[in-house]
Amino acid sequence: MKRIPFRIPSPRLVSLRRGGYLAVVTAAAIAIVLFLNLIVGQLPTHLKELDLSDNQLYEISDTSRDFLAGLEQDVEVVVLAEEDATDPRILKFLDRYAALSSHLTVTEVDPVAHPTQAAAYEANADSLVVVCAETGRQEVIPYSDIITYSYSMFSSTEDSFDAEGQLTSAIRSVTGGSEKYLYTLSGHGESELSAPISQAMEKAGFTMATVTPLLTGAIPEDCDLLLVNGPTADLSQEEYTLLEDYLSGGGQMVFLCSDSEENFPNWSALLESYGLTLVDGYIADEERYYPQFGSLFAIAGAISTGTEVTQGMSEQDLTLLTNSRGFTQQEDTDAVITPVLTTSSHASAVTLDGQEVPGTYLLAAVSERAGTDGATGRLTVLGSNSLIDGDILSSYPNLVNETLFLNLLTAGFEDGSNLSIPAKSLAVTYNTIPNPGLWSALYLVVLPLVILVTGLIVWWKRRRQ
Repeated sequence: MKRIPFRIPSPRLVSLRRGGYLAVVTAAAIAIVLFLNLIVGQLPTHLKELDLSDNQLYEISDTSRDFLAGLEQDVEVVVLAEEDATDPRILKFLDRYAALSSHLTVTEVDPVAHPTQAAAYEANADSLVVVCAETGRQEVIPYSDIITYSYSMFSSTEDSFDAEGQLTSAIRSVTGGSEKYLYTLSGHGESELSAPISQAMEKAGFTMATVTPLLTGAIPEDCDLLLVNGPTADLSQEEYTLLEDYLSGGGQMVFLCSDSEENFPNWSALLESYGLTLVDGYIADEERYYPQFGSLFAIAGAISTGTEVTQGMSEQDLTLLTNSRGFTQQEDTDAVITPVLTTSSHASAVTLDGQEVPGTYLLAAVSERAGTDGATGRLTVLGSNSLIDGDILSSYPNLVNETLFLNLLTAGFEDGSNLSIPAKSLAVTYNTIPNPGLWSALYLVVLPLVILVTGLIVWWKRRRQ
C-alpha cells in the first residue's frame, strides 16, 4: 500500500491563512454594522428614540390614541416654515403623532422656496396647517400656540408644550366634529373664566359667547350649553322663567356657586326644581381636607366613579374645592340625580355665625328631568367655582379639576368625549431637594462619616489578620 506523505504547513502559511480569515471576518462585520446603520438611519424618529424628556413631552395620551384610531378621513398636516426653522421638538412630536393613524400625513412646505404653494394655505409662516380635503376644512396652529412663553422685563421663559392638544383639537374640527355653542351668562356679577379654562374649552370644540337675558329677553336658539360661573346676585323672576323654559325644552346648564354665603331665592328655586337643595354655610370636612392650607374648608371632594362624567378616573384622583357650598338630594323629586363629588361622612355645613350641621353632602351633581315634548333638561351643579380657579389649576397640575370640569361640559352631548388635552409644562426640573433642612445634614455630614468609619473598621480588621 502506497503511503501518501503528510506535509505540515509552514508557520508562515498558517499565519497567512489566519490573517486572511480574520480580515474577511472583520470586513464582513464592518459591512454588517454599516448596513444596519443605514437601515436604522432611515427609520422614523418614533421607532429609534426613547422619550427621556422632562414631563414626557412626546408621550401621547390614550384620549388622542383612541381618537386617531377611529379617524376615517384623510388629514394632512402641513409644516409651513423655512427649512430648519421649525423647533425640533415639534417635528419629533409630529413624527410620533402621525404614526398613530394611516390617515395622517405630514408635508413640509418652505414659503421662501415655494411661495405659490405656501400661498394656497392662506396662513402665516411658522405654523402647522391641518387640512381635510373631504370636508374642505382647514385649521391653522401657530408655533406660538404650541410652545408658549412668559415674558419679563429682560427675558422670556418657555412655559408649556401643547402640540398634542392643539393637533387633536384641530383634527376633530376639520374632520367634521360637531360645533357646540356655549354661552356664559352675565348680568349677575358672574366671574370671568380663567385663561387656562377658556383655552381648554376651545380645544374641546366649544364656540363661546356671552348672553345677558335682561337685555336679550331670551336664551339664543343656538345655545347648546349655558354656563353660569359664580353669580353674586339673584335672578329676576323674568330670568327665572327664561331659564326654566330653556331647561324644560331640553337645554343644558352648568351652574357653579360663588364664594358667597348669601342666599339667592330664585337661583335656589331653580336648583330645587331639579331635586337639589342648597344648604346654608360652607362645607368643612374633617376627613378630606388639605392640612397644608390650614383650613377645613379646603377639601378634596370624593369622586363618584363609574359614571359617564368620571369615566377613567379613580378614587385616588384628587380634586380641590375651597369655600364650597353643599347640596342635599330631595326624596320626592322626579329628577334623576347622579352624584359626581361628595364629602365624607365627617363633613359639616358651617354658617358664618358658627352653626354646624353635620352630614354627607353633594359637592357636584348632574340632574336630568323630563320637560316639554319629551325633551330632557340637564342641570349640572358644582358647589364652588374654585374648581376652575386659574391659580389653583396652575399651582397644582396634579389635580383632576380641569379634566372633571371639561367632562361635565361635554358629557351631555352625543359625541360626549372630552378631547381637550392639557399642555405639558416646560419648566426646568432641578435635581435638588427643596427646603432640605435635616436632609442636607444627612447627605453632607452623616453619610460621609458613616462611610469613613466603615472604611477604617475594614482596614483595621485586615491589618490585624
